[in-house]
This record gives sequence, C-alpha cells and structure tokens, in this order.
Amino acid sequence: MRLFLLALCLAIPVFAAPLTVAVSLQPYGHLVSEIGGDQVLVVTLLPPGADPHTFEPKPQTLKEFTKASVYFSDGSGMDAAWLPRFKGVNKNVQIVSLSKDIQWMEEDEHHHHHEHGEDHEEDEDHEELDPHLWTSPLQMMQIAKNVCDALIELDSSNAVTYIERTVNLMERLKKLDVDLRTSIEKLPKQARTFIVFHPSYGYFARDYGMTQLTVEVDGKEPKPRDLFNMTKTGKANNVHIVFVQPQFSKRAAATIAKELNAVILDTDPLSYDYEKNIRALLSAIDRNSKN
Repeated sequence: MRLFLLALCLAIPVFAAPLTVAVSLQPYGHLVSEIGGDQVLVVTLLPPGADPHTFEPKPQTLKEFTKASVYFSDGSGMDAAWLPRFKGVNKNVQIVSLSKDIQWMEEDEHHHHHEHGEDHEEDEDHEELDPHLWTSPLQMMQIAKNVCDALIELDSSNAVTYIERTVNLMERLKKLDVDLRTSIEKLPKQARTFIVFHPSYGYFARDYGMTQLTVEVDGKEPKPRDLFNMTKTGKANNVHIVFVQPQFSKRAAATIAKELNAVILDTDPLSYDYEKNIRALLSAIDRNSKN
C-alpha cells in the first residue's frame, strides 16, 4: 500500500509556487505580468490614481511587500526615496534594475515652460533624471528585455515561457512604435506640439519627434504670468489639445484650453494598460491637429 501511495505521489506533477515580484508603478506591473504570466505574482506598490510624488506607503502596502522575493526598481529618484522603507520591512528582497541600457534624460530636457518670465526661479534639482521611462514604447522594449533576462536568471526552469511571452509583447510594442512614427510623420510640423499639466511624456516626445509643453512650474500650480506665457506659446505652436492627468488639478489646464479654444482630454500615464493609453494619446493629437 505504501509503495502504491509513493508511486501515486511521484506521478503527480509538483507545481512550484509563483515568484512574487514587487514593482513601483502600474505600467511596470502590467509589463511583468505580460512576461511572467502564471509564473509570477506581481505586487504593485502605487495604487491606481495615486500621485507617486506624494505617495506614502500604507501598512497594508508594506505588508504586501514583505512577500516579494525581488523588487524591480527603475532607478529613479522616487524609487530611491521609497527603497529604505521597503527594505526596512523586507531585508532579504533582491533589487533588480529595470533601467539597464536605458537612455536617460534630465527631467527638464524635453519639456518646456516657454517664457515663464522672471518670476521663475531655477530649480535646484534641475539635473534630476526624468522618471517617466515607460511612456515611450521604445524605452519599454528595453525594459521588457531587462525583465525577461532577470526572470530567466531568477527562475530558469520557466525560461522558455518567459522568452515566448516577451517575444509576443515585443511584437505588439514594435507595432505600436511603427504606428506612432507613421502617424506622427503625417502631422504638419507645427502640429507636433501638445500641452500637458505634468511633464510625464518627455521620453515619448523625445523618441517620436514631438514637443511637450508643461503647465506646472517646478511641481507647482502656475502663476497668472505663467498661464499667460503658456497660452502665448500654445497659440504660436497651433496647439489645440491640453491633456490632464487624474493625479493633478484641471483648473490651470482649463484656463489655458479656454484661451486656446482647445479641448481638454484626460490621459493617465500611470494607467495599467500603458499601450492603450499611448494609442489614445496619439489618436487625440492626430484628431485635434486637423481642427
């Protein structure tokens, strides 16, 4: 009887528990889930709709983080601020970089506060790297490669699955990249400028030949003089669209949009489905540039 039970146990396949992976933001959670599939359990630290610039991890968030074997860090300043808290509750967590071979840019490198006037003071942190890597499909392809490589190293038994899923994801990202380039090339050069409240789309603008104008000034609500100058710049650049994010106030954006006779459209760069968000962004720019 014992031999029978032993043989039965040996015949039943043993399924390893999923690898618990922590990430900071919803787009990264989507990326890791796409590549890891059922082999990973993703813990995302920033909840939907939260502002990462003011985010304070709640006890439940820290409790979830204690379950993670690995934390995929993008290496940004925000991550650096959070890591001591996270490592304090999970000393054994392995930190893996998402941003290997990424072409970083400074936070003010590809967005503009054109002619904000003498009231504007130089930001002491102007050289801080722009953390919004994921908004460019070109950068996301490199991040996907980094995630795949890391998962294979952590869990080589599922390497084939990770590679297959990464190939599928890459095909979608490459198509998105081609679609973006094709659509933007059709836009008149004077229509390749958009206004957004918070400078989330710097990598998108840099990689696809567009210009991002930002409403906020050094992370703060703009002053009347700033609004006047942004409206002047918007008119000069034939801007017909102002994007707002759910994490920030719409008041200043509404003022500018009214002066430009532009439409206000919602965009969420922190959306879980970043591919859908980028397509919606381009669609709005394309559609409203014809007005």
